[in-house]
Amino acid sequence: MVVLLTGMAVRTFDRSRVVRFRFAAAVCVAVFALLARTTAADAAESSSSGCAPKSCNAIDPNKLNVHLIAHTHDDVGWLKTVDQYYYGSNKAHAPYGVQYIMDSVVSELLKNKNRKFVFVETAFLWRWWEEQDEWNRNSLKTLVHEGRLQLLHGGWVMSDEAVPHYSTLIDQMTLGLKFLNETFGECARPRVAWQIDPFGHSSEVAAEFAEMGFDGLVLGRIDHEDLALRKQQKTMEMVWRPDVNMGQGGELFTSVLYNLYVAPEGFCFDAFCNDDPILDNPKLHGYNVNAKVENFANHVKRYASAFKTNNIMITMGGDFSYSVASSWFRNMDKLIKHVNILKPDLNVLYSTPECYLSALQMSSKNVTWPLKDSDDFFPYAHDEHSYWTGYFTSRSNLKYMICKANNLLQAVKQIGSILGGELNEHVQTLAIAVAQSQHHDAITGTEKQHVSDDYAQYLDEGIGESQKVLTAAYRKWFGKDFPEQQYCKMLNISECDVSENNSKFVITLYNPLSRAVTTPVRIPVKYADYKVTGPNGANVPYELVFLPGQIFRLGGRTSNATHELLFIASEVSPLGLVNYHVERINEPEPPPRPMPYNSTEDVTIDNGKLKIGFNGISGLVQWIEKNGTRHQLQQNFFFYESMKGYNFNADNRASGAYIFRPTKSQPTAISEKINLTIYRGKNVHEVHQSFSSWLSQVVRIYDQQESIEFEWLVGPIPIMEWIGKEVITKYATKIASNGTFYTDSNGRRWMQRKRNQRSSWNLTLTEPVSSNYYPITSSIAIRDAIHQATVITDRPQGGTSIEDGTLELMLHRRLLYDDSQGVSEPLDENQYGEGMVTRGKHILHFNELDKAAKAHRLSALHTAMQPVVTLAPTHMGSNEWVSKFSATHKLLNNSLPLNIHLLTLEHWRKDQVLLRIEHIFEKDEDRFLSLPETINLQQLFSQLEVLEYKELTLSANLAKADLDRYRWNYSDKPQRPELNAPLPDNLLTPMAIKTYLLTVKPR
Repeated sequence: MVVLLTGMAVRTFDRSRVVRFRFAAAVCVAVFALLARTTAADAAESSSSGCAPKSCNAIDPNKLNVHLIAHTHDDVGWLKTVDQYYYGSNKAHAPYGVQYIMDSVVSELLKNKNRKFVFVETAFLWRWWEEQDEWNRNSLKTLVHEGRLQLLHGGWVMSDEAVPHYSTLIDQMTLGLKFLNETFGECARPRVAWQIDPFGHSSEVAAEFAEMGFDGLVLGRIDHEDLALRKQQKTMEMVWRPDVNMGQGGELFTSVLYNLYVAPEGFCFDAFCNDDPILDNPKLHGYNVNAKVENFANHVKRYASAFKTNNIMITMGGDFSYSVASSWFRNMDKLIKHVNILKPDLNVLYSTPECYLSALQMSSKNVTWPLKDSDDFFPYAHDEHSYWTGYFTSRSNLKYMICKANNLLQAVKQIGSILGGELNEHVQTLAIAVAQSQHHDAITGTEKQHVSDDYAQYLDEGIGESQKVLTAAYRKWFGKDFPEQQYCKMLNISECDVSENNSKFVITLYNPLSRAVTTPVRIPVKYADYKVTGPNGANVPYELVFLPGQIFRLGGRTSNATHELLFIASEVSPLGLVNYHVERINEPEPPPRPMPYNSTEDVTIDNGKLKIGFNGISGLVQWIEKNGTRHQLQQNFFFYESMKGYNFNADNRASGAYIFRPTKSQPTAISEKINLTIYRGKNVHEVHQSFSSWLSQVVRIYDQQESIEFEWLVGPIPIMEWIGKEVITKYATKIASNGTFYTDSNGRRWMQRKRNQRSSWNLTLTEPVSSNYYPITSSIAIRDAIHQATVITDRPQGGTSIEDGTLELMLHRRLLYDDSQGVSEPLDENQYGEGMVTRGKHILHFNELDKAAKAHRLSALHTAMQPVVTLAPTHMGSNEWVSKFSATHKLLNNSLPLNIHLLTLEHWRKDQVLLRIEHIFEKDEDRFLSLPETINLQQLFSQLEVLEYKELTLSANLAKADLDRYRWNYSDKPQRPELNAPLPDNLLTPMAIKTYLLTVKPR
């Protein structure tokens, strides 16, 4: 169940602080019109027809070729909102405007055919394109087709790699690349991924880029020790195999930039830089050509010492560079001219990453590239005390809101695919909002507060638009009198207007999973007698569960709900919906709230499958029992005191939005004595724990379930003593984990982590806690030869295993100092005159090792893609409702196998839908569920007949049959042998994702 469709849609920002942009609604409608166009150059239907040859300036095999990469790095929100950055408004925070950058670059490129430039962020390109006349559009098309302006990367944004869910990463790339294809044709298809600013790099993202057909990947940020060693060993470029089981299709040539992504010192020619231009008229004072050339040649020599070949890239640009493009290009023209004259061993040229890789292909036939296997680039530190591991948790509520918006997006895309595109503009509004929130200064929580508010507002607007899709679909299936659907946006604080203020209402659940689900439904209500009627007209058992006490003290909560109405929705069909009629019968006098437990005797709750024991004195969980065997399990809350500092040097580094740096390695327990309140019901058993006035928790087990829910409520974090705090929860077991733990990579593959170790270099241990923190998108686990303990999260968080047998997750942060990484603002979120409150959930699985994968995979998927719950008031009684409206509906004929997930189903264009299906298990992690599966596409849908289908790359911008990637020589290590015959196109092997363009008609 989507417990909060907008995360903290209201609680994450005060609307009075947020400027509403009329542009917001207009752009979302306009993008639908543009994305919906069909062009002859669609990726799935053409390869390279109609493209002029992309010329690359000549390299010299006998010289050191210096590829100048003219670029601008334009954040889709950071110090300013995305629209402020585009227009150039709010100059107090930054003077730049991307529209002026585009104007200036296009004008300068047209003056000289040797000049080249790369542009990345499709979110900005789309905005600019919408405003141009035909002359400017045709000028840009010419530059793109000739390769003079390379549309690099192609995603809607340059996404973060640590915390987004893999489905959002695929979607935001697909959205951007579809715009490029439908605007510029195949000529614009990027061949190189450009991830120069994200704060560490994920193996899952690398695997996705490989499957999208990219020839290479360029990185900017890797750990300072890793970088120094790679420069020394000339391993700045490598073949990355994020999963060796993928074979050649998963290989990705990867290049690390020498100087992050900025120009060499002394050669920033931007209007906002202080470096001198090249003064090359000897008749005038200040002539500096010789000095400039010598300085540049020294930079080149230093760069070249770190690379294997006679080709190197030097970036010429930076954040929002090229507002005055002439200042760059005129000086680079001179630089190229004079260096090539005065330094005959150098060949300096305008280039692009695509031209650079082409040069490597031609000139490095005998080069053996190093390998990076089944590994990633986390965590990132830029010096010995600056580990960028705080952002894994920063802005917990925004992270949750993005997750819930993505959950909803997948559902409305599925439903919209059946509607044939008639309401696709509303789907696109949400798709754009979710895509831009994947930016590496959005979901990370590393933006200014007013920018975070703007992301939340865009998401809220998109969520509101999506209600129209659900209402239209339900009326199509159930009749035009079916009521308008409403989300309970404030379920995370147990508030819902429809259920509290109407005596009769209907709850509708849509299940976005490709298997039937049974799920609890919890809706806030007043205390009363209720009647719940199911889809077949039968009464559904329910119970009223009292709300945790801290809920009533939340600032901004106006609800009069005192309980949650709980019932179990059984076997909701795959891609199907069901509704329940609820009627308030009468309102007796509510009973008093349960009294806190007042005994020193231990407390036990038991659901028939699982028992949990609580210590009667401390109030803490102390053991669980499964199958008659008791296992130690302790759980408690702590906080790390945040390091203060003014960032004069590494030793003075403060903990901030990016960086996590505690003052000491041992956290402080929040409370030694916890008050308990106990609820034992028919479907659920709960123990409510109160740790302090600002932290409480519900420990919950549902009937016959083998997992435990820990629902925590944290905040406002007190700062009276002017100390920032980073709040964690810790689970302690007797599992002999031997310094090893496992974290998910963007919600998919497990990554093995070794405490105090790195696979690529010998770690210098200066920050024993933060250096061991890793991003958790959905799961973290420890195991030994017998058992595995896994925690599923409902949002991205930082996590670790600092001691054997323990799992530690950071829940919330409130900081009073900035870490000096550019945002210039402490991470001190406030609302309703106090610090931000966050509420979330962990699901703990404790399993025998051979059962752990199934429990973890299915639970993580269900948590990420919960049934979408909408409500609607009604005047009808239950009998009239059941007789008038068919209560169930489904889009799939049958459930797919447990190991197969329908990842994407969305309207593509008239008579076509995009389908992605995936195998969710890794190789050999389950005896049965890791086996391959075959899917019959023609028999998949109940309402669509599949006439034909074509397999595409993962990003859906190229037919898989047309994919032709570069091959690279590398050192000989075992890998999966390539098959002599291709696999059937509908066979899914472990971790495979298949993408299809289906031509369909209604059944």
